[in-house]
Amino acid sequence: MLEILILFLFMINLFVAIIFDISIVFALFLNLILLSLYAYMRKFSPREIWSMAFTGIRDTKTILLVFSLIGMITGIWRLSGTIAYIIYHGTSFISPKFFYVGVFIFNSAISFLTGTSFGTASTAGIISMSISNAMNFNPVICGGAILSGCFFGDRSSPMSTSALLVATLTKTDLYVNLKNMFRTCILPLILTIATYQIFNLGIEARVDKESIEMIREIFNFNFLLIIPTLSIIILAILKIDLKINMLISIVISIVFAMVLQGRSLAEVFHALIFGFHLDSPAGKLINGGGFFSMFKMLLIVGTSSGYFGFFKETDLLVGVKKFVNRMFSKLPKMLVMSLMSAMISVFSSNQTLTIMLTYEMARENYKDQYDLALDMENSAVMTPSYIPWNIAGRTPLEMVGAPVMSLYFSFYHHYIILVNTIFSVVDFYRTKK
Repeated sequence: MLEILILFLFMINLFVAIIFDISIVFALFLNLILLSLYAYMRKFSPREIWSMAFTGIRDTKTILLVFSLIGMITGIWRLSGTIAYIIYHGTSFISPKFFYVGVFIFNSAISFLTGTSFGTASTAGIISMSISNAMNFNPVICGGAILSGCFFGDRSSPMSTSALLVATLTKTDLYVNLKNMFRTCILPLILTIATYQIFNLGIEARVDKESIEMIREIFNFNFLLIIPTLSIIILAILKIDLKINMLISIVISIVFAMVLQGRSLAEVFHALIFGFHLDSPAGKLINGGGFFSMFKMLLIVGTSSGYFGFFKETDLLVGVKKFVNRMFSKLPKMLVMSLMSAMISVFSSNQTLTIMLTYEMARENYKDQYDLALDMENSAVMTPSYIPWNIAGRTPLEMVGAPVMSLYFSFYHHYIILVNTIFSVVDFYRTKK
C-alpha cells in the first residue's frame, strides 16, 4: 500500500508542476526527497539512502559533461560565424514547398549515419531550426520534424547505442533486430512523410532578407566555416568518442572565431559560457547557446538520475511488476509494452533507464527474444520522448531551441507506436479465435 501511495504522490508532484507552470526541476527535487523518505520508512539507513541517490548521479556524469559541451559548442558556433554561414546559404536553396519533409529526411539521414539523437540535434537539428527561423516556419512543427529524424537513426542505425543495448539485454543478434525494425517502420515512415507534407501545404515562406543580409555584413564568410559541423558528423561515423568529437569542433570554432572573425579571448569565453547575443533584428536568427543554455537540463538530469538507485535497491516496483505480468496474460503484448514503457518513462530520467526497466518488467512474458527486442524498440526506445522531463526528447529540443510542445508533433514516434500496436492487437485477437 505504501508503494502505491509513493508512486501516486510522485506523479501528482509532476502533474501539478506542469499544470501550474512550476519549475519541473523543483518537482523532480521534491520527488527525490519523497523517494528518500520512502527508503527511510523501509528501514534503510541515511548512509544507504545517500548511496542510492548518488549512484544514479554518478552514473550520469558522462551525460552531464556532454550536455555542458553541447551548450558551449552551440555558443562558439554562433560566434565563429558557422551558424550564420549555414543560414545565409541554406535559405537560398531550400524549397519551402517541402520544408518539413526535408527537415525530417535530413535529420534522419544524419542520425542513421551517426546513430545518435543528441549528435544529430547538435548538428543537423541546429542547422534546420536556424533556417526555419530565418524562413518563418512554425518552430513547433519544425522541432517535431527534427525530433522524428533524430529518432529514426537512434532506433534503427547499426551504430545506435539504444539498439545495441536492446540486443545486449535480450541476447539477440543486432543485425537481425535491425532487419525486423526496418520491416516494421516502412508504413510509419510513409505516414510521417505524408503528415509533414500536409502541414506544409499552403505555406509560403517569408524569408527575413533584411536580417539575413545584416548577418552577412556582421560576419566574415568563408567556406571553411562549415568544417565544425562536418567534423562532428565525420568523427561520429568513425566512432570517435562524442566528448573528444565535440572538443575538436569547439577548438576549430575558437580558431575560426579569432582568425576569421577577429574575436578576442574574452569574447570567446563569453560565448562558451553565456552564448552569443546581438542587439539587432539579426539577433533573433542566431542568438543563443552557451553553457548556461543547458543549465536547466543539467539540473533535470542530475536530479532525476538519482531515482535509479531507489528503483533498483527498494521494493517500490515489485507490486507493479506483478500487475504487469497479469496484463501480459490478458492483453496484446505490444499494447502492454507501449503503456508500460510510457509509465516507466514518467519515473525515469532517460531512455537507457526506461529500456532497462521495461526489459526487467517484460522479459518473463516473451518466449521469443527477437519478439521482445522488436517490441522494446517499438515502445521503450520511443515512449520516453513523450515525457517533458525525460531527457530523451527534451534534450534534442533544448539543443535546437524548439518549444517543448514539439514533443507531440514528432509524428514518427506516433506512427511507430500506433501502427505496431494495431498490428499486435489484430494478431492477438486473430490468434485467440
